[in-house]
Parts: sequence; C-alpha cells; structure tokens
Amino acid sequence: MNRKTLIAAAGLATGALIGTEYYLRYRDRMLNRDRWFHESYDGSQPYQVFHNTSGWELMPGYNVAGIRINQYGFRGDDFARAKDANSVRILCLGDSGTFGIPGDESPYPFQLQHELEGMGLDSPCQVINAGVEGHSSINGLLRLPWLKTFKPDVIVIKLGWSDLWINDPQHYPDLRRKPNSFWHYGNGHHSSLLALDSVRDALGLSGYAPPVSSYGLESFVPTNFEFNMKRIIRSCKKDRIRTVLATLPTMIPADADSENLGMTALEKLRFPAFFPKGDIKSLRTLFETYDTTIRTLAYEEDVDLIDINEGMDMDANRDQYFLDTRHPNIEGNAAIAKLLSRGLHDRGIVA
Repeated sequence: MNRKTLIAAAGLATGALIGTEYYLRYRDRMLNRDRWFHESYDGSQPYQVFHNTSGWELMPGYNVAGIRINQYGFRGDDFARAKDANSVRILCLGDSGTFGIPGDESPYPFQLQHELEGMGLDSPCQVINAGVEGHSSINGLLRLPWLKTFKPDVIVIKLGWSDLWINDPQHYPDLRRKPNSFWHYGNGHHSSLLALDSVRDALGLSGYAPPVSSYGLESFVPTNFEFNMKRIIRSCKKDRIRTVLATLPTMIPADADSENLGMTALEKLRFPAFFPKGDIKSLRTLFETYDTTIRTLAYEEDVDLIDINEGMDMDANRDQYFLDTRHPNIEGNAAIAKLLSRGLHDRGIVA
C-alpha cells in the first residue's frame, strides 16, 4: 500500500470517527432533551429550556406573569454585555433562592442593586441575577465558563439548598470527578468522547457506578458539594474575580422543634423526600452541616463570607420572611439584600 493510499485511509478513518462522535453527541442531546421535557419536566417553569452542558437554562426574551428573562438568559432587564470600566459588575450565582419569585422587584439581586444605588458609592454597581431554579453546585460549576465571559468583578455564590434537597446522607454516591456536561455527570459517563463510552458500554467494560456510602446525620460531610464549590472558587480566583460565599437563609430556628414553631410556620415547612414530614431536628441538623461547610470553605479557600443566616437574627418570627423552608418572600429577599450590601461595603468590595 503506497503512501497516498495510507494517508487517504487515515483521513477517511479520522473523518468517520469525527462524524460518529458528532452524531452520538447530537443523539445524546436529543435523547436528554426528550427525557427532560417528557419524563422529568412538569411544565411548572415554562421559561426553562434544555441545555446539554448545564442541564437547563432560562429562555432568553421570556416575559410572562412577572418573570422577565433578558436577551442573555438572565432574570431581569437587558444590559450591555461590555462592562463599563468604571463600574463594578456583581454576578449572583445561585438556585431558586437567587432566581426569586414572580415580580420584577422580588429577587434579592434586584433589591441588592437598589440597596447599592442608595449607598452613594464612588463606583456604580451592576448586579446580574444568574440564578436558575433547581441548580445545584454541579450546575453552577458547569455554567461557570460561560458566566465568566460576562467579565464580573465580583461573584456572590449562594448555592447549597438544591444539593441538600436531593442528596440523602444515607445513600450518598461519591461524584467527586470532572464531568464534561450535566448529562455526563448524571448518566455516569466518564470520558469526553461519547464514541469511546459507547464502545465500552457495548463491550460491557464501562460499568461505571460511583461508590455509595451511608452516613448518620452527625457524621455526614457533603463531599460532592464541597468538591464542586472548591472548583468554582478556585476557577474564579484564577481569573481574579472577587469571590463571596453566602450562607443559606432558612425559616427553621436554631432551636428547631415543633413546639416552638407556630401553626402557620409548621404549615409552611417542606421536607426533602428522604425525611419524614415533621422531622424538624433532622432537617435542621442537615442544614447546619451545609452551612458549616460553606463557612469552612470560605476560611480554607481564603475568600469572603457573608453569613446571611446568622445575620437574619429573627428566630421568633422567621416565618414572616419565607414562603417555605428555603424560599424567601419579597420581605426576606429585601433583608438578604441589606445584609449583602452591608457586607460588600464593610469588606471594601464596593466603595
């Protein structure tokens, strides 16, 4: 076989492999999109659209029933992508607690913008709401490269509730690995090449299943959450983005017990599926584990911490600031915005 024939054969083989990979990625995207819309999606968030990397994102241009999504897929008004050199761009990364409830003025990032504008700062601030309902730390990690293209000066990270809500300590898989997309992460793929994964699956050689451990609440450490958050923090620090961690506000008082909660508060409480309804002490213990992890991460990674939950020192009437266990109402978001604006100013992040 002469040299030209070998080159032609190698080119055809390479082209076939590339074509197969693109086809498998397209098929994977379609299958996962169908699974999202027809098996998992209940229609309650019509402004969410399938995204093969992060799982789902917000629909650009959506504006119905008090939910306004701008041209870039962030909740809120449109803005110029290029940042004013004299301004401080603050990006708020989070889940439904950041996304907020219906009403343009309800989310805490909107109210944070209002608070900062009223402080008479030397440099104007621009706050971007990058919250997406249901997003956990892995979704935040996978979105981060795209979010950083908006050149934020500061990133406020308020993640953890979704991680807590879906991960049972008594059945906790070890997912501390680098995924290429949310669906790689969720479906157990372990390489960036779907063709290679497909061959492994066909030959029965993949068999990837993360080890699963069972923990008592007192000894549980959310290692997956911790791992993802460290990667988010280090990626932001590498690009010189001032990183601020926020603890998770909740309506559960520190001395959690059904006897010291009013009937209205008890009716508002919601529990993860793996806890019996009414097991307030277990929920509080798990919540404190995540909040402690956030505080520890701030210390170990040497980033700023604004302890929202400690700052919302209103145990006697916390339920007035929440719709349920973890979702603040508009008054709760106003309280969060005040704490964040004060914390950002006290740390010299805004001035």
